[in-house]
Amino acid sequence: MTGPEVEDTDRLQRSLQTQVLLGVLLTAVAGFVDTIGYIGLGGLFVSFMSGASVSLGVGLKDGHWDAVGQGLFMIASFLGGVTLGTVLRGTVGPWALSSVLLIEAIFLAGAALMAGSGWAVPASILPVAAAMGVQNTALQPVSGVRLGVTFITGTLVSLGQAFGQALLGQSEAWRRRGHSVLWGALVVGATVGTSLNGAFGPRVLIVPAILVIFLALLSAVSVLATRLPDPAYAYRDPEPVHPSVWPYY
Repeated sequence: MTGPEVEDTDRLQRSLQTQVLLGVLLTAVAGFVDTIGYIGLGGLFVSFMSGASVSLGVGLKDGHWDAVGQGLFMIASFLGGVTLGTVLRGTVGPWALSSVLLIEAIFLAGAALMAGSGWAVPASILPVAAAMGVQNTALQPVSGVRLGVTFITGTLVSLGQAFGQALLGQSEAWRRRGHSVLWGALVVGATVGTSLNGAFGPRVLIVPAILVIFLALLSAVSVLATRLPDPAYAYRDPEPVHPSVWPYY
């Protein structure tokens, strides 16, 4: 390959590696915040809407209207986050990722401030559900590996399929590693979140908020870097002007 083609390939490879790292960190964030919801709400997850939907159904059957209201508000918050993230991705062009991450960080920081100001957990956790909805729109899959999503069941299904395909000699090692790392990131995030929640309570949501806003700033810097002129070409001498008649001297 020629020089420019090699540079384009290297740039694409670096971009994919960056997306994978970002996806792993965001998956850890999902595990972290889920522990806050699980502990504070007595078994509800703020990023897995399957659990909220099941609790809604059980509450409707048994007449537990507090559980019904909590489930409805969480699902509505999550849907609102997904809608907002989708609109941002479709309207702000190259700033989509940094914008989505910034909104997610604002929701997480808002939840931390509400918890620190004495709001009850069922209320202060709602912005977290919205943040997780936004996060699900941040990244696109890479080679079949879903990055940064807040639900891990699909990842485990894909991992099991990858193991089965490996036994058939059809699976790529990258996919097995990718799915495994994402599952591990969720578990690590949940472990860290549990430890910090025990020491500081729900206000510890400020930790993932700081991480996500840092990632948003890095994404914005990356966009700016790609839009600035390449210094290697900034002072290149212009091509000499030759007569259009051959020969020229």
